[in-house]
Amino acid sequence: MSKVTIIVPIYNVEEYVAKCLDSLLRQTYSDYVIYAVNDGSPKNEQPIIDRYAAAYPEKVVAIRKENGGYGSVLEMAIARLDSEYFLVCDPDDYLADNALETLVGLADAHQADLVIGSKNFIYSDSDEQTYDPAYNTKFTTLQSGHSYRKGTDEFENLFFIDPSPHAKLYRRSLAEKIQFPHKIGYTDNLLFYISLLNAEKVVYTDKALAYYLIDRAGNTMTDLKPQVIDAHAQVFSTILDQAKNCSEVPSLFYYRIFEAYKFSFYQLRRIKGTTEEKQAHAEVLYGLVEKLMPHRSAILQGMDRFGYTGDRERLKDKLVLTSFLSHPVYRSWVKSFVKE
Repeated sequence: MSKVTIIVPIYNVEEYVAKCLDSLLRQTYSDYVIYAVNDGSPKNEQPIIDRYAAAYPEKVVAIRKENGGYGSVLEMAIARLDSEYFLVCDPDDYLADNALETLVGLADAHQADLVIGSKNFIYSDSDEQTYDPAYNTKFTTLQSGHSYRKGTDEFENLFFIDPSPHAKLYRRSLAEKIQFPHKIGYTDNLLFYISLLNAEKVVYTDKALAYYLIDRAGNTMTDLKPQVIDAHAQVFSTILDQAKNCSEVPSLFYYRIFEAYKFSFYQLRRIKGTTEEKQAHAEVLYGLVEKLMPHRSAILQGMDRFGYTGDRERLKDKLVLTSFLSHPVYRSWVKSFVKE
């Protein structure tokens, strides 16, 4: 049994997967295994996976499954883990050679449930790298190497961390009960937020341990299809549902989910389609608003502490969260926002 499992969800990344696996095999830490999971990809990744599994049988486990989406890969892989910790590495990204050594070292030193590293953005058309501390520096400053304990005021600052999977080492027990939706994106957000709510101790490091290819065609950061709005709404609704099973939920959590809703709302103008189609996707997104309304007080506290929007928009947000006014205000706002 290895101490760490690296989960690699593989779909339509034939040209990247070898570079990713090479980076994982170069790790300076040795007590780990790689789950290379082909999620029913229509491309030719399987021969590449099989080649690595044959060359490194003690390190690479080749897994092939029917397509079910990112969440189905996480669900299946986490269910079969026998390691204490796991890490997710997207196959178009890669890790620094000392990533596992650094993350596991911090986990052992602090007996942490979750260790989070920084990352570098990389680009498909250049060798440029851009450092990203992996959290929103406008609202907080995290201390590198510091142990954040659940129940403290400073623990709430961790909710400003980017929920992407890059350079995050999870204790297996944090995620064992998470139920992942299939066939949609953004399920890495579900993994992060529920795991963070379950964690008792978290450590952050400002060392860039992952390399994130931010502009790949098909990446949800660059390829905004209308269904992305629906997926975002479904995943964050699921996060709210599963947060009910967590023992302690800080008020800031609800504000952060509200901010996720606002992010999706502002993508409505970017998606392709008629005004009527955009309004239909906005109605799907409104389901998330309805689940946030019971937490209005916590969200308003977050607005007062961190909101930087103008007074007019803040008033709209408050009205949208007021049950008897919410839907008419929302529909009016959508109509003016997405008009052709």
